[in-house]
Amino acid sequence: MANLHQTFIKQTHKAGITHIISVPDGYLAPLIKEVLEDKTLHHTHAAREEEALAIASGLAMCGVKAMVMMQNSGFLNSIGCFATLCQNYSTPFVLLLANRGNLYDKNSYDIPKIRYMDGIIKQMNLFAYSCHQYQNEENLVSLAQSVAETVQEPTLLLLDYPPSHSAC
Repeated sequence: MANLHQTFIKQTHKAGITHIISVPDGYLAPLIKEVLEDKTLHHTHAAREEEALAIASGLAMCGVKAMVMMQNSGFLNSIGCFATLCQNYSTPFVLLLANRGNLYDKNSYDIPKIRYMDGIIKQMNLFAYSCHQYQNEENLVSLAQSVAETVQEPTLLLLDYPPSHSAC
């Protein structure tokens, strides 16, 4: 697990990301802890997902490379903000989502989340990439940041359960 977290921090630095905004989540907690321990990354705790998206959008509008970390159910709750702020105002940043309910998840209360998550990704034609699928890609965070900058909107990295199977 420590390797996973160290890889994540290295990839974040390599992508030029300097600011991380996170919404508390048990699945993301170890990664958030790594971010907090890295004194070169600026971290902001957000109380709600919409707040995290707004902070990242403001930073992106100022030319700062940012990343948001939240759970997929929180993302689903903030679709209005995502569409009317992030997409409408073309704010490029990476959105790392704890992708609860995927094939590896054994929590019965998380399983239904993937149905809606997959549907929203398709319906909104979002740029989303599975960390598990690209687990051998050494520059996954940089590639996601590059896509975000090219299309001028957030790019989703889906941190699939279990985290030990993912590169980011």
